[in-house]
Amino acid sequence: MTKAAKSQDNYYIVREDVLPEVFLKVMEVKRLLDLKRVGSVNEAVRRVGISRSAYYKYRKSIRALKTLEEGAITTLLIVMENIAHAANLCISVFAEAGADILAFQQSPPVDGLVNMMVTFRSAGLFELEDALIYRLSQTRGVVRAEYLRQQ
Repeated sequence: MTKAAKSQDNYYIVREDVLPEVFLKVMEVKRLLDLKRVGSVNEAVRRVGISRSAYYKYRKSIRALKTLEEGAITTLLIVMENIAHAANLCISVFAEAGADILAFQQSPPVDGLVNMMVTFRSAGLFELEDALIYRLSQTRGVVRAEYLRQQ
């Protein structure tokens, strides 16, 4: 089955000692970034000894088991037009998807646009995060929706 036709991701629990070294190094890069021990992805991958492309290729594919159980914490940036109820419509999309919203910030309008940052836990999501972003981008008033950070 091709990747495009696959409707559901499969997950496996694998012992650390049998993982390819690149996955362990990706986890180390993520740890360094989370603990703010490095100033950038470039610095982290140099310290660990992998390429930036390897990090970006696998960073969303591996997580510690504890974070899988809790759900990833993701922050999205949503840029929307300054129209009535646009923020409410976006929050409704999160609620319909089963997202556990942890934080929500909205800027004052500038040049007719409002920036909204939403941080949520994905443990209870009924759909993939990419599908959530797509639904947000299709919401009335939304100019764009994009990842800012995923832990």
